[in-house]
Amino acid sequence: MSKKWILTAFTAVSLSVITACGGESEEEAGSADESGQEAQQEEQAAEGDEAAQSEQAEQPEQPEPNLDDVPDVVADVNGEEVTKDEFEVAYTSALSMYSMQGMNLEEQDENGEMEAELKQAAADQLVGQELLIQEADERDYSTDEQEVDDLIAEQKEQFESDDEYQQALEDQGYTEDEFRSEVEQSIKVEQLIEEESEDLEVTDEEIDEAIAQTEEQQAAMAEQSGEEAPEMPEPDREQIEEQLITQKQAESAQELIDQLREDGDVTVHI
Repeated sequence: MSKKWILTAFTAVSLSVITACGGESEEEAGSADESGQEAQQEEQAAEGDEAAQSEQAEQPEQPEPNLDDVPDVVADVNGEEVTKDEFEVAYTSALSMYSMQGMNLEEQDENGEMEAELKQAAADQLVGQELLIQEADERDYSTDEQEVDDLIAEQKEQFESDDEYQQALEDQGYTEDEFRSEVEQSIKVEQLIEEESEDLEVTDEEIDEAIAQTEEQQAAMAEQSGEEAPEMPEPDREQIEEQLITQKQAESAQELIDQLREDGDVTVHI
């Protein structure tokens, strides 16, 4: 069965946690940067959305994914195949993220190294996902029927009619039963992540460091632009704590993936 929905719907946050592979400094920078986004958003709102629309217009168009060199079976994970169709979803998502950041792969990737790295990262993401799915199945987690119903209802609410929802399922190659099964699987993966990270704690010192880093970044950005640093709102310590926990969950989940991959039988064909 395809696992497209696990990659693209409400578990996107969980899967970004699952597949986080950056260094500690990058993760900390990302967490600190998020904690300062509210100030930037308020400033942008006051200025109106004209600048935002202009910036969006300047973003390069997302290139079509080049899948000519991608085999039908991208990886074998303990006897389970990761298919080219699944890879296309992950790789296209990566290209979209690059485009949203203002990067143009076609113009900046003269020797093809960036494309190769993106494809390897997408394959590794899918391998990690499959390993966690297998481990969640091994631990025999259960799902609550009401929770599954609620999550499916949330997806249906995104469409104006049931016909549109059914068409979306069909476009993604799902039956109702297959989609429900995938939602159940994603819940089990979340349970696995929670179990692996249940003892994680964030100290006051770590929150203080994140706040200080955000302030330093804002000052550096202002200095580069020749403008005065914006006045920062009172830090939301609870929000920062949640961001730091998510970061630690990423580290914990990646450690589990690394161990499962070392102990398992994994072959990547890219």
